[in-house]
Amino acid sequence: MQIRRSATLKEQAYQAILDSIVSNRIQSGKIYSEQWFADSFHISRTPVREALLQFRLEGLMEVLPNRGVVLRTPTRRDARCTFEMRAAIEGYCAAFLASRHQEPEAQRSLERIRETLERCREDFNQKDELFIHEEIIRFCGNPLFQEQFDNMRTRIGIFWWKAIAAEHRREQVYEEHKAILDSMTAGDEAGALNASYRHSKITLDVLYEQFPFEE
Repeated sequence: MQIRRSATLKEQAYQAILDSIVSNRIQSGKIYSEQWFADSFHISRTPVREALLQFRLEGLMEVLPNRGVVLRTPTRRDARCTFEMRAAIEGYCAAFLASRHQEPEAQRSLERIRETLERCREDFNQKDELFIHEEIIRFCGNPLFQEQFDNMRTRIGIFWWKAIAAEHRREQVYEEHKAILDSMTAGDEAGALNASYRHSKITLDVLYEQFPFEE
C-alpha cells in the first residue's frame, strides 16, 4: 500500500500501519524491521520510526533490540480496561449532553449524531461509527476526557472489526446507539448513562467471544 502525501509523514505512516494491523497484514508475534515498513509504504525510515515509537508508547508494539518490532496480541485485560474506561468517560458525557439537551449547541450536536447514525445505518463504516462516540465526548468540553479517548482510539480501532463490524452486530449497534441518542434527546440523564454503559458492555462481551486474545 502506498500512502498519500497529505498529512505529516509520521501521521501517514501511523495510519498505514494501523490499517495493516486491522486488515491482518501485520500479524501478532511476527517480527518486522523498520526497513520492511519503509519499503511496504514507500516512505523513509524516519517517519516510520516515529510512528512505531507511538505504537510502542500505546503498548501495542514491542521493540526487539537489533531485530525489529513485534505487534502485541491484546489480552482480555487490555480489552476490559479499554472499554471500562470508554464506558466511564462516555457514560458521563452522554448524561451531561442529556442535561443540556435544550441548549442550542446541544441540539446541534444531537442533530449531528442523528444524521451520522442514519448514514451509518445505510453505509456502515468505522469513521461514522466512531464519530458518534467522539461527538458525545466533544460536547462535554473536558480536554482530559478527550485526551484519554484519543489514547484509546487506536486500540478501539483494532478491536472494531471483530466487535462491531460483524454483520449480525450492525443492526444491534444501530439500536444501541439510538437508545443513547433517544435518552439524550429526551433529557434523560440516567437513561443516557445506562444506555451508554450497556453499549460498552455488550461490545466487550462480543469481543470476548470473537477476538483471539493472548491469555
